[in-house]
Amino acid sequence: MGRSPRTVFPRTVPLVEAFRAILRAMYPGQPKLADKIPTRSGWELPYPKYDITLPKRVRRLIRRKVKTAKKEMAKFKEARELLAGLVAREKLRLRGVLDPSKPLDDIDPADARVGLVDILAGELRVFLNNKLVRIYRQVHCYETDVNRCVAELRSETKRTKWTNPAGFEKFTAAYKRRLNGKAPPTEAEFTAAANDAGHYRPRKDLRAALAKLGPRRPGPRTKSAAK
Repeated sequence: MGRSPRTVFPRTVPLVEAFRAILRAMYPGQPKLADKIPTRSGWELPYPKYDITLPKRVRRLIRRKVKTAKKEMAKFKEARELLAGLVAREKLRLRGVLDPSKPLDDIDPADARVGLVDILAGELRVFLNNKLVRIYRQVHCYETDVNRCVAELRSETKRTKWTNPAGFEKFTAAYKRRLNGKAPPTEAEFTAAANDAGHYRPRKDLRAALAKLGPRRPGPRTKSAAK
């Protein structure tokens, strides 16, 4: 008898990597901000302590650094709250383990809706009547979910800077020609390609344009279509 086929799950990424992707999408003008995420000492960014005995020039420099760090911490907090909301609304599905000796498995959506996400620890903590009852460890997100959320955020961050619809229509037509009959991209891929080409349109326009590329079906997609 032959072996039973192994179940292959879609690719997943750690919580901190999902958070970095979301942060970059929220603040596209500050791509390096995501690289400042601490991984050991909590969420406080390091900066020199203010000392009145230091020279005035040095104190002024420290105040600027502290001000910048506080602004960055506020952005981290906003992104953390967004990620937690995406998990609670099941837009980011989670995999993890209760027993570290076992392989990753899908986390119960009911636990994901009420659990507390710890990004740096890679954990989901579930409470009942203010008492900790379960801890999922090695928590990961499905990469497809992350990509979809990032694509939506990229569009939303440019909401006040919509580009010319005529130019976007030309981009869509050129994209379709480059596909040359091959399978259309996913929504996340098409949004990323449009943004990379300098086109930012409302989500409904992006989806309408994607529909013009033809129905999704099995088959290879050309990598050059996004260029």
